[in-house]
Amino acid sequence: MSRTKKKFQEWQNASRAIIARDPPTQYESLDDHAFRLLKLPSVMGECSQLHHFPLNDCPEYTALSYTWESPLLTAKSIAAYKNAQVNASVKVGGVTKVIRITKSLDEALSTINELRFSGTLQIPEYIWADGLCINQQDKAEKQIQVPLMGEIYSNCTLALVWLGRDETDLDGFLHIHNLLEPVIRQLETPDSEAARIFDSAWTLQDLEFALGGGIDLRAWASYVSFYEKRRWFSRTWVAQEVALPSHTVICCGHEVLGWDIIQEVKDFLRGSLAIDLQTLRTVHYARPAGYEIATMSRLKNFMAVFRRSVASPNFGELYPILHDRTGATTSEQLTYAVLHECLTSIRSLDSKWGHDKIYGVLGIFSKICGGNGHKLDELVQPNYDLSAQKVFTQVAWLLLRELPSLCVLSSVEDASARRLKGLPSWVPDWTSAITNNSLVSLLSPSANASSVSDGYQGYRKLADSLLTLNGGFFDAVADVAESPQTSKILNPDKRQRVPVSCLRSVFDVCMNGPVTSSHGQSIWEMLWRTMIADRTSTLVNLPVAGDYFSFYISQLLSTHKAKYGADKLYTRTLRQLKRFQGLNNIDSPSEFIIDFFAVMLEDDVHVPQAEPVQKGHLAFAMLAGVVSIRRRLFRTCKGHLGMGPLSMRKDDQIWLMDGAHYPFLLRRTTKEHVFTFVGDLYLHGHMNGEMLQDGLRDRFKHVTIK
Repeated sequence: MSRTKKKFQEWQNASRAIIARDPPTQYESLDDHAFRLLKLPSVMGECSQLHHFPLNDCPEYTALSYTWESPLLTAKSIAAYKNAQVNASVKVGGVTKVIRITKSLDEALSTINELRFSGTLQIPEYIWADGLCINQQDKAEKQIQVPLMGEIYSNCTLALVWLGRDETDLDGFLHIHNLLEPVIRQLETPDSEAARIFDSAWTLQDLEFALGGGIDLRAWASYVSFYEKRRWFSRTWVAQEVALPSHTVICCGHEVLGWDIIQEVKDFLRGSLAIDLQTLRTVHYARPAGYEIATMSRLKNFMAVFRRSVASPNFGELYPILHDRTGATTSEQLTYAVLHECLTSIRSLDSKWGHDKIYGVLGIFSKICGGNGHKLDELVQPNYDLSAQKVFTQVAWLLLRELPSLCVLSSVEDASARRLKGLPSWVPDWTSAITNNSLVSLLSPSANASSVSDGYQGYRKLADSLLTLNGGFFDAVADVAESPQTSKILNPDKRQRVPVSCLRSVFDVCMNGPVTSSHGQSIWEMLWRTMIADRTSTLVNLPVAGDYFSFYISQLLSTHKAKYGADKLYTRTLRQLKRFQGLNNIDSPSEFIIDFFAVMLEDDVHVPQAEPVQKGHLAFAMLAGVVSIRRRLFRTCKGHLGMGPLSMRKDDQIWLMDGAHYPFLLRRTTKEHVFTFVGDLYLHGHMNGEMLQDGLRDRFKHVTIK
């Protein structure tokens, strides 16, 4: 241990008061629109000092972003930080007082001071940290200070992210960054070799070619694990703590990292059709590593658009996004559309208290809309005396009441993902880190199932948490396919067989009952279009999209055969495929092609594919993967195909609600005309008014959802 570090630790330990029980918390009261800042010691041995300033007249300061709980999500870290608090000696009004803070905050401030004294970190002498600068024992003060956090982070000179002292996986994480940074810099030159290779969607082989060799899988594993183990990346509050400041740095142990390069590497990897799909898939969330970085970066980029747009009539260039997703047209409606967009953006982030999934975006909202005189209903003001269920129901009804479309109903996650008990079925559980993309994000602005005009708002009523809408019954579910989440193959050793099992189930659904042709399409075409929700605009070459589907099936079967041989599941699936092919006169994948791929995979030989076909197949596979997350293929009693919620079942009813852009799935209850909301759905060939062609609108009636 260096002499400087040893002296620092001796000073640090001497400055802490050792008190057996919690000391009284003593703060000076704050004036309106004022906040506290902590003045860091200028020399070793000094005590930090709390000062209060008006928000609009304060010195330069750093805003700290950290997690109150264990920095890592490992059992060891959780146990070490559980209920762990430290007595911090702080000067308040010139008098040294003792304030209880979390172990995590204590380590953050200690390391920051150590980095400052060594010259590694140059930051202003004032710092803001909520655990010290807000009186956590004063609920009234918290309810005043929490709405000000957006302004606090917006006005800071620097946001400093503290990931904890533990440097596990940091070496591998930095190795990936050091490898990719030169490639990213080359991309800045338009005519460079890197720009040619990565001018469009690219593969892992492209990356290895550009680097002149492969990347150690252990480094990839560390890259994934670095994100996955650290709690900070999944916190709700970090959305505004990163989106609002103009400059951000990250500290992990004694390593200081620039936010920009981390964002650039993640954005670069998002361009891959293979890495995110196969290599960088995290274990717990089944989504690409660094997903939260992408979420926050997207939010940060949106902020730039927000700032330009909010001063313009009807939100300027932001208008098309908000209008397409929510139907908002007036200035007041657009205000609530911004709230809906903010809530949707942070769905993947977590919070200790359910309320914070709402209150955590208020700072962002205030910076977007507050400066232009837009204010939210009082229902959205922080109130921790209410239950999270009550807050969520109020906000959901507020959005339903104020926005023309029923987009908030598309935010309702599948029942299998809901965490908050006692929540009405039509209210989104914002505590759930939703893993499927809603139809609003997948299909806007192309879908308009009820053919409504701009600004149209159908009948809506709320009484005792019962939501009443106007709509009509269209069809019922006749058969539902398996999905990876519902597969009966539960043995972990056999989980890799699930894709082929689900494929066979898809063919069963299409063959066990009549399928009605849509727009003159064959069953084969209807099937592959349904599996990607007809998002054909993202495919490389639409005329051969059916070939991408065939190639996709070939890859699934050949991968299975290479690993497990021609087992019963493979044989039955191939037999079902041939039967499906024969009944519908389809030129589907031949057994020769499947065997060819299987041999290549078995011998670990790279399959020589034409680049457009390869990339088209990967694009199809990724799109099918996105659409099928927590969704299942189904067939209706009238013979229509669609993709519906994971928890859907036979006899669930398909309804079209007045003013809805998407059909909804409802389930009967024991009470007549009262239903449970199951979710939105994609019904192939019926997403743009086709459901109304037989006079369905004339049969609309009030329907109640509990």
